[in-house]
Amino acid sequence: MDKLWLGLKIAVTLLVVVLFVQNIMVVEVRVLAWSLSLPLALLLVGVYVLGMVSGKSLMGLVRRLRASRSQEGPR
Repeated sequence: MDKLWLGLKIAVTLLVVVLFVQNIMVVEVRVLAWSLSLPLALLLVGVYVLGMVSGKSLMGLVRRLRASRSQEGPR
């Protein structure tokens, strides 16, 4: 099982390296009055990380709401 996880980690790492190598062109991102130029691969990783953080925050909020409702009891 350890060899399977190691192989999976190596495969994911290789895919990330390929992503970076093939997407090194610089793109411009504009938000309201701000403008930022950065490699497309970094933009993709940043959006992915922001999605993970916001998803984890949302799931934490849902769990807290469920826990608080279960402590209140039935109405």
